[in-house]
Amino acid sequence: MIRPDILQQFPQLFGTQRVNGREIDVEQTIATLTRELRPAIAAALTARRTLLQDPAPARTKYAWPRWDETFEDPVSGKAWTYREIVQGLVDNFLGRESERRWRLNDEVPIPDHVHPTKNPGLELTGPWHPLDMAFNALNSPAPMNMPDFEDASPPHFQPDGTPTNQPVGIFAAMANAKEIHEGRWTGRPYEVVKKGKKRAYQITKPPAQWPTRLARPPSLHLRYDHVLVDGEPAPGLVVITTLWAVNNYDALTRAGSGVYYYIPKLQTPREALIVERLLSRLEGLIGVPAGTLKVKMLYEEGNAGRYLPGIAWVLRRRLLGMNVGRWDYLGSMIELWKDDPAGIFPDPQSIGMATPIMIAYQRYAALMMLMAGMKGGALTNAAPIGGMAAVMIYQGGDPYGRSRYNPVALRAITIDKLRERILGLMFMPEAPLAADAQPTLADILAGKVKGTLHDAFRQSWVASPEAEYVAAGNGPLRAELSGLQALVEAKLETIDVKGKAVPTVASGLDAAERQLFQSRGLLDAQGRITPSIVRKEQLDAPEKIFSAERWEAIYAPPRGDVTIEHVQHSFYMAANYGFQILNGNFAAAIDDYELRQRFMNDLATYRIYVSWLWTLVQHQAPITKDGHLQRQTLTEDGVVIGANAEPIKAGTRFTRDLFQKVWDYHFEWTREFFAEQDRRGDPPRFDRSKADVIMELLKRQLLSPRYVQHSARVLFVVGQANARERGQILDAIFDLERPEIVEGVRTGALAPAALSSHDYVHDVFGGDSASQPVGPARS
Repeated sequence: MIRPDILQQFPQLFGTQRVNGREIDVEQTIATLTRELRPAIAAALTARRTLLQDPAPARTKYAWPRWDETFEDPVSGKAWTYREIVQGLVDNFLGRESERRWRLNDEVPIPDHVHPTKNPGLELTGPWHPLDMAFNALNSPAPMNMPDFEDASPPHFQPDGTPTNQPVGIFAAMANAKEIHEGRWTGRPYEVVKKGKKRAYQITKPPAQWPTRLARPPSLHLRYDHVLVDGEPAPGLVVITTLWAVNNYDALTRAGSGVYYYIPKLQTPREALIVERLLSRLEGLIGVPAGTLKVKMLYEEGNAGRYLPGIAWVLRRRLLGMNVGRWDYLGSMIELWKDDPAGIFPDPQSIGMATPIMIAYQRYAALMMLMAGMKGGALTNAAPIGGMAAVMIYQGGDPYGRSRYNPVALRAITIDKLRERILGLMFMPEAPLAADAQPTLADILAGKVKGTLHDAFRQSWVASPEAEYVAAGNGPLRAELSGLQALVEAKLETIDVKGKAVPTVASGLDAAERQLFQSRGLLDAQGRITPSIVRKEQLDAPEKIFSAERWEAIYAPPRGDVTIEHVQHSFYMAANYGFQILNGNFAAAIDDYELRQRFMNDLATYRIYVSWLWTLVQHQAPITKDGHLQRQTLTEDGVVIGANAEPIKAGTRFTRDLFQKVWDYHFEWTREFFAEQDRRGDPPRFDRSKADVIMELLKRQLLSPRYVQHSARVLFVVGQANARERGQILDAIFDLERPEIVEGVRTGALAPAALSSHDYVHDVFGGDSASQPVGPARS
């Protein structure tokens, strides 16, 4: 059953659709696929929760899988052991035909327009509602686009006190996609009033030049209470993949493209099997060969790394590549060590993609895609994809003139993508090399060392569609191999930003950048590019790949400091994004007062900061460097946190009392921030009362011993509840056991929303809440 208001607003998405010459009933298809997959989804989420609550040490419960663990082959239906899967990967890598050899995309070839190495450049992600967001995506010079139906546009959230006549974002975005693909907006402007001004938007590029689109559906744990099957919400994964395929297949194929997806947050082969079954069933309904619907996958969960070959094996008919997902990955790694006081991560602000643990993560992803994607000795059937560049360019009209910092952002994305590109250079020598041999890129290209050079990282993520910013990232990804060294050695050119010389986009490396690249093995002492050496003799057996040394490189907590300044910074980022969510803004630009940059934040960044702060509070982690609690101050960049207030000595533990001081200073900043807006006469853009709500919520969540994996779900249920329900919902999520909640609902002491919210936040299926919406509470 589709909720009546959705059917009324978007009738074109449902009913009987003609696809590839076949009649497909959308509602019946969603119902059938939901019934087929719902038990497996419930089992997968139960397994996730069991693992999360397992009291065993991290090194035990997150160790490499047992070699005799078995997984179902979606092609044959037979069981393979993990050893057999990895041995098949090794056989493909070595070019050895065997009963178990497998590789990616062997049945339906990859079209060039979606191929990770044949269409290099940036992948832009964002929602396709409102319509101007979709137009900006199609006009962008980024060659790949991901209409986001996951982090940036949950369907079920209606903040308390907001108008109820607004269209539900994901269905509006789906309708926009259908109309655009059918040509209804070609040459036609879209007019809208924004910030009090009438604006017109138009698609300026012909369809043949549009970026390739890969829809990002929700992960397994998200359910849509707008679509009920047998009285319970349908999995968002089923709803979105079905709607995208049925409503867009014909138009996309006529345009020479196809139906492609970006699958988020998979953690095991059993979870991948759910996706494979779903997509193969859709292929059968549409009438196309298995493997026609291609996917990329976000490798954004630390747990997924343990099973990476198995996940790729399950998806082998369609997997184009894995993205190194940066944000959620860091959050998942903090989560992985959450119960170990010796596993406290350093300040998240200090962990970038050039941190050794993240370099190991990227190299591992690249190696797995190389071994699974090789055919005939070349990397042709898959490739890894780089991580997110999340900076937002300041507009020239910024009230504080912060566009002066834009050169920093432009240089940052250039270096980020250049580092990724060089990191993806993997050389396989024909003959064994000495252990200390390190041929340069120039040596390899000149034929001085015989072997095969693989150029793996050619695509990478970006959050901003600004042409100048996208161009700065596209450059290193699209450069010819023979020109990479010239990018490194180009003349150093700088621009002054607040008294600091910042290299321009076209500049070669400065001393600090060069030192970083050298420390990560990307350049030698003379500044020459040094591809990583992939030695067959080190990868010719499963045990050699999944060694204790590789586990430590990928999973051991990084070294670094926990500073009181960055504790405050993390609280600031969490509270500001939470405030945006409570006002219904999912893809929110947050001003980082430390870096003087504006970053696009979504649910993944909230997860990082909340998870990290929670671990500090639970373990009363020690501050490792002398520092100061800071209070608000008015600067040329606005009201920021930055005036030293109270000294905090190294060794001071992050107790509840210290947390309270962080909380108090942030509230002080909030009040002064709003006061400064009023002094300037800026019209309020958001409901300021939500500031109190997010502060109350964060205090309850961070001080509770109960860990929440999907922390933003608490935002949804609290934000959608009225003030009367809010306290009961927070009690149910953070304090009460489920039997207590069931009894409270039965006796009338608790509202039904308390039980449905508890089950929604903690991924509890069925039980006494089956008759209640599993999504957020209704006010």
